[in-house]
Amino acid sequence: MMTNKKGFTLAEVLITIGIIGVIAAVTLPALNTNLVNNQLEVQTRKFYTQFTKAFDLFKAENQINKISDADFNKNQFIKKYMNIARNCSSADACYASKYQTLNNKEISSTSWFSKNNTYELADGAVFTLTGDNGFSSPLSLTFDVNGRKGPNKIGYDLWNVSVFYDGSIDEGTITPEVRKNYSGEDLEELIEQRFNSCKAGASYGGCFGHFKMNGFKFDY
Repeated sequence: MMTNKKGFTLAEVLITIGIIGVIAAVTLPALNTNLVNNQLEVQTRKFYTQFTKAFDLFKAENQINKISDADFNKNQFIKKYMNIARNCSSADACYASKYQTLNNKEISSTSWFSKNNTYELADGAVFTLTGDNGFSSPLSLTFDVNGRKGPNKIGYDLWNVSVFYDGSIDEGTITPEVRKNYSGEDLEELIEQRFNSCKAGASYGGCFGHFKMNGFKFDY
């Protein structure tokens, strides 16, 4: 008794391979983007958590409710409470040489950099903390969650925020008083106004508030 065995022809195999190639070409870039975004989301949340916990520990050890109630020195604070790997001696040593805004415009200079106030963490994150130790005004905190690695773009791996007298980290205009006195909808509207400015490349801040309000997830 004879059996009739039928396999795939060469043409059928080539067509199948071609279809798989087209699908891969369409889906792989999107998968790679999602992977990078997920990594940046985790790294940003990790840095934010580490910094806020450091301030909480500082307040607990000094038995205070506001950082400004203690003898606060930002460089001493960083060396004691943060996992510092090294002090940065130059901009290119820690930050990328070029950054872009969300609308892909190149930033002309890394004006946030201050070598006396810039540090690299053990996980590769880089940050600069500047301002008055007495908190007469908010401290300025700039951080790149993966150092010189890409995408080197404000609102993705590079962020600029403020640190307030109570140790909270937020947008420059979202002070503790604003958070307390604004209704939920009004506060969201203010955050979105700043986010639109960030998207237009008109401001280096403004992206973090939206990102934080969205649960540390990218939706842009």
